[in-house]
Amino acid sequence: MADIEKETIQEAAAPEAKENASNQEKKPRKKMSAAAIKKFKYGGLATAITAVVVAIVVVLNVLVSTLVKKYPIKLDLTESAMYEISEDTIDYVKSLEQDVKFTVLMDESSFMTNGTYLKMVQEILEKYTQYSDKIELTYVDPTKNPDVVNAFQANYSGTLVQGDVVISNAADATKMRVVNVDNMFTYDQEKYYYYSYYGYYTLEDCITAFTGEQDLTAALMYVTDADPVNVGVIALANGQPIFNANNHAYSLAMFEQTLKKNGYDITEIDLYGDALDPEVYDMLVLPAPVNDLTEDSIEKLSNFLFNDGNYGHNLIYFADISQSNTPNLDAFLASWGLQVEKTVAVESDEKAAQVVGLAMNGQKVQAGVPLAAIVDQEYSANLANKSLPIPAPFCRPITLLWESKTSGITSALLQTSPTVYLRELGVEEAKDTDPDGAQTIMAVSQRRERNADGEMIKSNIMAIGSMMMSDIYIMQDTAYNNAEYLMSAINTMTGKGGGLIIAQKDLTKSTIAIEQAQLHAVNIALYAIPFIVVVIGVVVFIRRKNR
Repeated sequence: MADIEKETIQEAAAPEAKENASNQEKKPRKKMSAAAIKKFKYGGLATAITAVVVAIVVVLNVLVSTLVKKYPIKLDLTESAMYEISEDTIDYVKSLEQDVKFTVLMDESSFMTNGTYLKMVQEILEKYTQYSDKIELTYVDPTKNPDVVNAFQANYSGTLVQGDVVISNAADATKMRVVNVDNMFTYDQEKYYYYSYYGYYTLEDCITAFTGEQDLTAALMYVTDADPVNVGVIALANGQPIFNANNHAYSLAMFEQTLKKNGYDITEIDLYGDALDPEVYDMLVLPAPVNDLTEDSIEKLSNFLFNDGNYGHNLIYFADISQSNTPNLDAFLASWGLQVEKTVAVESDEKAAQVVGLAMNGQKVQAGVPLAAIVDQEYSANLANKSLPIPAPFCRPITLLWESKTSGITSALLQTSPTVYLRELGVEEAKDTDPDGAQTIMAVSQRRERNADGEMIKSNIMAIGSMMMSDIYIMQDTAYNNAEYLMSAINTMTGKGGGLIIAQKDLTKSTIAIEQAQLHAVNIALYAIPFIVVVIGVVVFIRRKNR
């Protein structure tokens, strides 16, 4: 009975439900107001504009990142231009005709995030690629790519370590140079000592200057040089140091490093155990032998320079106050018109003396020393700044035995001030300290003749009065001209040309100096761009309000 009643009620309600549904179908849909349409329209437009702007920003970001890596468009506002390379390097890089590879033996992300100074190296490396498409820069993780490292190691006598930068000729893998990142910097030796032995400082605390550009450019010049100068440094005699190792180990190392930085190929050799082969070496370095040379070794030096009558070779001889009597060596030099005196030049005028730090017996000592003046302008022609002083510590004077002769000529290169006096070697205090006049402390002797073709052929000996002329503290100090002058003179003697004498970057200054052109660029970024954005925003707002 209940079911019948339920069906009757549903049937009675059905017509009413159908009528309501019919009325709803006939009822017109409510139209959107003009304001809603306008809101929808501009909302969609704003969304579209936002999407376009985001897309443009993304594309610009990718584009700018690519351009920054490819072209030198970053601004370097540091006072010492930490992140820039010199015009000399730029000119050389632009003139490259051979393909060169720069390979960093470290993962790129680790290299970029491993301290401020590695970031600077990374920026400098990119600069080389930005000025020439002949240079390819890659980063290789040695642990993940041992084959690449082994390929380099096959042509390298040392041991490759993480952080090394390998510069190699793309066409000839045997022509390569390795620059270690740590060696791209100079260090405060006192701080470095306490850092190494006591941990009082961090490594970055010890850094005073950046020499990496000189290292990298020198390596680049070497691997692209078709005829590099090969140098044999006679550092040993029967397996022992030929020089006073206590006082001059750093001086010789600094001299070798400077030669390497200027594109010379260095090999240390033993005077008695190795051949002084003129076919292998173009130049020899004899660093202040403590004891006299044997007659056989003197003959080897003479034969090297004579080169079977073909000449074309050079010898650099360092004298020093630590040497004993050397009659055989003295006679050899005399045959070339040079005589190194058994005295030392001491500055009598305290006001004229230059106080310098010197590495002696493992310590840094202060000493007042004479300054040298340039005599022969030909050998200093490549100096960037001739006004910088040239300290001449403990130099033995050099007498020129003949001004000129048919087969050769001697020339004074550097002289002391006229206020120096001469003290005999082995004597602590001189009895007579009256000035002895200007003394020659660096000279060159040249033997020459014409060959069968009428071409002038020649060999040279360059004599330097003291190993301390290349002292590590003096050579690293940008306030002095010793490193630059020595390289200018050696490049002139060897005919290597001007080379590239690139100043190191002083990293002890932390201020930022902005040039006028850079200031204009900063002003545009800080004021002009925000102003343009504001103007555009106001225009858009007014246009929307008036619609």
